[in-house]
Amino acid sequence: MPTDARRLVAVLALALAVFPAAAFQQLDSLQRELLSPLADAWADLDDATRAGLRANAAHWLALTPGQQQALIARMRAWDASPAEQRAHARAPFAAWQALPDDEKAQLRALASRVASLPEAERRVLRAAFDALPADERQEWWLGPRLGADFAGLRPLFAFVPEGERPPLLALLRTLSPQARANLGELAKRLPADQREALRRELVAATPADREALIRDRLGYR
Repeated sequence: MPTDARRLVAVLALALAVFPAAAFQQLDSLQRELLSPLADAWADLDDATRAGLRANAAHWLALTPGQQQALIARMRAWDASPAEQRAHARAPFAAWQALPDDEKAQLRALASRVASLPEAERRVLRAAFDALPADERQEWWLGPRLGADFAGLRPLFAFVPEGERPPLLALLRTLSPQARANLGELAKRLPADQREALRRELVAATPADREALIRDRLGYR
């Protein structure tokens, strides 16, 4: 099996169907050959990673030789592209992976509805989305639950380190729409140092107490 093919399997995103994890020698012979660079490390990988690699291997083996060569060509073109371009192209997929399962299901259903529309209507929708400011398009990558509310919440994320964003986004998804609106109103009133303190308080509070905390800071009862 070509080195490029083995490398491709190792770096593909783990987004295909999940298979049960198994000891390396229990894989079928074609998958063992394809994944042989990982044989020594197989037992140390977590279940999700092994499952994803098996899925990627199965996907590769199901391709025709022509499809395999086309995929290798795409991989080489990706490697040759500037880092900034790769980061820009990777961002939507990373946002998709971060969504909760229920929002992924909601978006898949919506995508199916859009796909059933006449081509002219799809072009109108695409043009309307492309006409949005870049930051607003990126807000919709946060999914249907936060996308509509995030403009008001943006001040809360000013100067937040990248590593602190995921837990804060997860927290926001647990709030009601009204609580998110209240939080957006509160964030606009506070200077930067007090917004940082508010973020810490929200993360430290129990889920049951967060909405009351927001109302209290706004002076609501």
